[in-house]
Amino acid sequence: MSKFTRIAEIDPQTNPLFQRMRGEEGFRTLSEVSLEGFLAEPGLKFVIFADDPNTRKETMDIVVIGPEIRRSMGSIVQSAWCTDVAEGRALAARWGVRKLPALALFRGNVYLGAAEGLDSWDGYLAKLAGIAARTEAPKRSVAILPRNAAEESACC
Repeated sequence: MSKFTRIAEIDPQTNPLFQRMRGEEGFRTLSEVSLEGFLAEPGLKFVIFADDPNTRKETMDIVVIGPEIRRSMGSIVQSAWCTDVAEGRALAARWGVRKLPALALFRGNVYLGAAEGLDSWDGYLAKLAGIAARTEAPKRSVAILPRNAAEESACC
């Protein structure tokens, strides 16, 4: 057996780290069902965009790191949310978040931005401080990728 073989499936409903995040840390679940209420809620909101921990091991890292980062932001954050792992990728795509896990900030119904992927403590704090200072949503761009090498040389 490889030392990297998973012994058991990770169930976000029963896993102690997820339970701690929802219980002790007060994170609420963001899903398609709760989305309307989430967007209607005022104030600065901290969101963890999470993916399936059975296919993306980084999810378990962000479940530990996210609440600590949120706590370090103090009282400027009015509520904390974590996406349902089954819907995290689809919800992230709605706002153009491409790399999970991600820590995002919303003010009211306005998406302010996200720190995508895993980062250092200082990296997260610097990115989130910049995002929290925004007053409007970031501009979104669409990447157009060439289909083959001939198109690539002709497109620029």
